[in-house]
Amino acid sequence: MSKITIDFDEDLLKDFSFKDEKVIRHVFELGLTQLKIDLVLRLYKQGGMSIGYAAQLAGIPKQEMFRQARIRGIEPSFTGQTLQEELGLDQQ
Repeated sequence: MSKITIDFDEDLLKDFSFKDEKVIRHVFELGLTQLKIDLVLRLYKQGGMSIGYAAQLAGIPKQEMFRQARIRGIEPSFTGQTLQEELGLDQQ
């Protein structure tokens, strides 16, 4: 595990009590996850990958990646295979 020391503007932290290390770690992890999602969705939008691969890189379930894409105004394309997967018809 890595340790990082960060200085924040006090105005940013004034409404929160970040004395618990678990809370700080959770906030940091949430922020990193959102950065990953933003990055892979930019690549997805440019045609660099599938939505499933984007989800894998971001470390979130594919359905959550669909939701995150729609929140950002990106309408994921559905192939026949994607549709079968979403409907649960791809199971062997």
